[in-house]
Amino acid sequence: MTTNPYLTEDGKAKNLALLTSTERCKMLETLRKTEAKEWLRRYRLKVKETGKQQAQAWLLGVKEGIKKRRGQAGLDTLIAEMQRQRHDVNRL
Repeated sequence: MTTNPYLTEDGKAKNLALLTSTERCKMLETLRKTEAKEWLRRYRLKVKETGKQQAQAWLLGVKEGIKKRRGQAGLDTLIAEMQRQRHDVNRL
């Protein structure tokens, strides 16, 4: 049995408004996970390039920018997902 690697049945979202609520939820969850994973990757790269202290200062600035654009709730969601992914990696 093969699984569909796409988030929608036909493999492409022609119009996001036409997606079912389940498809939208899957897509949003994938976007949240992908964004958190990307920020963690960038943070690790910064640590290698500039050191942990400067990387933490950089990440704090990134978080402030996200808070301005999305509000505290959006930032909290991102931080929670980053912590979840960090915990999952450490568990392996």
